[in-house]
Formats: sequence, structure tokens, C-alpha cells
Amino acid sequence: MEQLRMFQDAYRVPVTDIARQAPAQALHSLREASANSPKPYRLYLEEAINCYEAEAYRGAVLMVWSAAIEHIYSKIDARGAGYKSIEAANFERFGASRTYRKIRKKGDLLYLGDANFFLLCEDAGVFNRNARNLLVERLSLRNRCGHPTGYVVGREETVVFIESLINNVINDAMIDWL
Repeated sequence: MEQLRMFQDAYRVPVTDIARQAPAQALHSLREASANSPKPYRLYLEEAINCYEAEAYRGAVLMVWSAAIEHIYSKIDARGAGYKSIEAANFERFGASRTYRKIRKKGDLLYLGDANFFLLCEDAGVFNRNARNLLVERLSLRNRCGHPTGYVVGREETVVFIESLINNVINDAMIDWL
């Protein structure tokens, strides 16, 4: 640490406490997203803040995930033919399956596994492959935190999870249906 400080002094680079900087920014992003979010998922984000501040990182991961999924649901719901577009993709991809189930309303989406839901969203144009890949990557951590796996999630991993979902999904950067 002393060598870093000497380098920063020699090149007039300010010393910051990087151990606090990223988490503080993530918490700021989380608070901002919560303040600006619609009521259906504001409570998830507020609970995520409470979990994060209490160092209950698993809970924070699960609540931010729930908010992101609810946000995607709201994009489908807000589009005039949103459910019809998702159903068309559903029928094309899974119509021949024995487990096929028609999608007519938000409640029907709950019967889809997350990975299949993301495929349908990509097929219907809600978001592109990059967004789907990001969500699938984050789904792995969500599953490790949401099931009794013994996995211990740390602060930094939680920060990355929170920031990536807020910046890219909840703030609509990777949502094509605006």
C-alpha cells in the first residue's frame, strides 16, 4: 500500500479508499434506482438496500434479481402486443414440447424457467443476445444465493451484481422495448 501511495504522490494522483469507493457507488446506484423505480418493484430495491447495509449480501442479490425480473415483466406488460409477441416466440420455440404452456398474461410468465424466459425475450426482441448473456451470467449467482449451496457471496461480488443489473437492465440500457 505504501508503494501505491508513493506512486500517487510522485504523479500527483489522489489517494482514494478503494475498499469503500465501489461499494459506496453501488449503494448510491441502488438508492437512485429505488427512488426512480415504479411501485411494483420499488420495495424489492428498498429491501436490497436494507440487506446490503446489513451485510446480508445473499438477500441483496435476491432482491435486486427480483426487481430486474419485475422490470422486464413491466416492459412486456406495457407494450400493446407484448404478451402476444412473447407467446409467438414461445410457440415457435417450445410449441411442440409436452410441457408447452400458452402465455396470455403476466402470471403465465411465472411458469417459465428464467433461462427459457430470457430466450423468449431475445426471440421477441425485448432485448438482444448480449442482454440475455448478461442475465444468464447473473442467474448463476442468483441461484447460488437462492438455494442451499453453502456458497458465500462477498461484498465485491454483490457490488458487481447490483451495478450490472441496475445499469443495464433496470435503467434500460440493454432493453430494446422502450
